[in-house]
Amino acid sequence: MRSQIDLLGQRIAILIERLRNMGYVFEDPTQVFPGPEIETETIIEKIEREVGEIPEALKLFWRQVGSVNLTGHHPSWTETEFCPDPLIVYPASYALYYFEDEHGNHLEYDKPFQIIIAPDELHKANVSGGAPYSISIPAVANDPPLNASPVTETFLEHIDRSLKSGGFPGIEGDQNHNWPIAKLRC
Repeated sequence: MRSQIDLLGQRIAILIERLRNMGYVFEDPTQVFPGPEIETETIIEKIEREVGEIPEALKLFWRQVGSVNLTGHHPSWTETEFCPDPLIVYPASYALYYFEDEHGNHLEYDKPFQIIIAPDELHKANVSGGAPYSISIPAVANDPPLNASPVTETFLEHIDRSLKSGGFPGIEGDQNHNWPIAKLRC
């Protein structure tokens, strides 16, 4: 699984370079592909000690890749009929944010605990939407189902599908756009 995660990280880097070369404007350039957080191990240990095992795929992604956020726009790409659903995977610190308040006190949460991976496709388009994409803890599999995804898929399948869709799986099937998805696919 480590080599699979490494390959996904390489593909994400290639996609980001392609987007930049095409003039894509990232909403927050500091969050596009910042790499693993220094405190990742501490966060993983804390959550696992308190809630249960985090799936191996997510731990490895946080450790080896970190996070990714392709939210943004291109000045000459037309709006799409569907929400583009740009690839986002939040960093480990985001999971901790929903687990503890700023003083380290545990927040109330439903069981099983949900690690939020990304907002749903509507929220990414600044439209009120549904539940965020999440993974249930404790882990049920090394590569668990991604909750609230518009298609049935695991965490790693979601990332792979996003990359095969040029980073924007939400516009699959929309023929009324000028996005160069074929040139972005990784």
